[in-house]
Amino acid sequence: MVCVNGMSFSKRDSLFANSAMVVTVQPDDPILDPYKQDGHGVLAGIAFQKDMEIRAAELGGGDLVCPVQSLTDFIERKPTKTKNISSSYRLGVREGTPVHDIYPKQMMDALSDALITQFDQKTMPGYLCKEGILHAVETRTSSPVRILRSDETFQAIGLKRLFPAGEGAGFAEYFG
Repeated sequence: MVCVNGMSFSKRDSLFANSAMVVTVQPDDPILDPYKQDGHGVLAGIAFQKDMEIRAAELGGGDLVCPVQSLTDFIERKPTKTKNISSSYRLGVREGTPVHDIYPKQMMDALSDALITQFDQKTMPGYLCKEGILHAVETRTSSPVRILRSDETFQAIGLKRLFPAGEGAGFAEYFG
C-alpha cells in the first residue's frame, strides 16, 4: 500500500510547494455502500482507504514508488506523458500513471469541479497548471472511525474520562 503525506522541510527553502486536495466522506456516504455490503460495517471507511492505497501501490509499481500525474492531465483523465518529473518524494515517482483511476467517479467529479471552479477560477488563478503534480494518495487526513463523545462534556460516550480529540479520533477541530 502507498499513502503519502505532504511535507515541507524545516527551512521552507525547497523548490516545491505542498498542498493536499481533500474530499469529505461521511459515514452515510453512498460511496461506502459497497464496503458496508462486503461486511466491513462501521469500518467501511478503513476498507475504502485501503482500496485506494492498494491501487496507488499497484500504479507505482511497488517499492513504495508513488504514482504521479499533472493537475491538467488529472482533470482531463489522461496519463501524463512528461518524463523525469522532479519531486520532493524521496522514494521515487512513476510518471504516465492514471492517478485519476484510483478514485471513484463521484470523488473525481468533486475534485475536478473544485480544481476548476474554486481553485483556478476563484481563489487561486493559475493553480490548475501542467506543472502542478499530484502524488497519490493521501488518505489519512482524518480518522475514518469517529469515537462518539458527549456534546456537553466532550467525554467518550460510555467511557468516562476519555476525551476523544484531534484527527486520530475523528475530531479535527478545536473545542476550547
